[in-house]
Amino acid sequence: MIPPDKFERRQEAIRRRIGGESAEEIASSLKSSATWVYKWWSRYLREGPDGLYDRPHVARCVANRTDHRIRGAILSIRRCLQARRRAKTRYSLIGSATIRSEMEELGYSPLPSLRTIERILHEEGLTTPRCKQKTAPALREYPAPSGRDSNDVHQLDLIGPRYLLGEGTKFYFVVVKDIFDQSSHIQLTTDRQAQTIIECVVEAWQVLGIPKLLQVDNGWEFLGSTRWTRSFGKVIRLCLMLKVELIFIPQRMACRNGSIENLNGQFNRLFVKGRQFKNPSHIRRELKLLNKAVNTQHVHPAIGSKTPHQYRRGKKIKKLSLNFVSHKAPLPICAGKVSFIRQVRPSGRITILNEKFKVGKRFKGQFVKATIFTKQKRFKVYFRGRVIKQWPYEPRG
Repeated sequence: MIPPDKFERRQEAIRRRIGGESAEEIASSLKSSATWVYKWWSRYLREGPDGLYDRPHVARCVANRTDHRIRGAILSIRRCLQARRRAKTRYSLIGSATIRSEMEELGYSPLPSLRTIERILHEEGLTTPRCKQKTAPALREYPAPSGRDSNDVHQLDLIGPRYLLGEGTKFYFVVVKDIFDQSSHIQLTTDRQAQTIIECVVEAWQVLGIPKLLQVDNGWEFLGSTRWTRSFGKVIRLCLMLKVELIFIPQRMACRNGSIENLNGQFNRLFVKGRQFKNPSHIRRELKLLNKAVNTQHVHPAIGSKTPHQYRRGKKIKKLSLNFVSHKAPLPICAGKVSFIRQVRPSGRITILNEKFKVGKRFKGQFVKATIFTKQKRFKVYFRGRVIKQWPYEPRG
């Protein structure tokens, strides 16, 4: 454990260095040497606030000190983050949430609000105006699954195809994201076959843990057959085996997978468009760095301005065993449930696994949740939590 007085002296030295004081002035005031100041300043530039701890890394002890030159500190920290990104952590974020988190770890108090930081950055011309995106109007009540803690709800998506410069080989990225704490896992593949998808899902759940619900779009690699009715694909069967409820969003409504679509936007900006890759091995090496940055460096105000790694620290996370191999054999249809969120057509019908069901014209335009219970062999349609229709249902084996 670092003695509080020593740690506070390091924090004060960094704050004063950020404020523009010379190393000699700081050393004289703190009764230390300029070499000592340069040492901790160099550590801070390379590693951020973590560099102020003795090695090996120990628990943090953040001082509660005030500094009236908040504006200067915000701008200096922004420059330090930019320099650190260029030098080492190219996938780090440098926005208001990251700056505030860095100030908190350096012991600034009181901390400015995110709006204050954004205003200062905007006044200095350091922000990029956000493009206005068209989103689907919320015309009807939507039965979206909600996450209240880690691994309540994951979202799964497939990005691609993408190509290396001058080559025709297709590449895809399989993305799994926790909608609550923003943990994510991104993997590279060369095809979009269902077996490849479940291999990626298994690896993601070995890292992130097994969710209660998994939400996906209606891609054939997730559904299964695009021809046969009541045909359960491999992703559906894997989720049934692991007691995970699989939920399909409405057809042609990618905005309903909003959390992962937001990550996909960052991924395209920081990784796909921001880098040039030599070969697949190069892509996989960079993906490891990106996954680490997203989970250990990106802070999120919704979870207390913590990184996903910090938020999950100390929690009991149920992860899939590294020895899990059941997905490599033919998967049976296990007891469980599979759900579909659908908007009722003007005809009063919805389509589930290539089969039409009539729920009634009085529900046209409304969103309903349709769930298949494999053990009871029943299919139920819910509107606002109430069953409005049900039928016997035998999945195709």
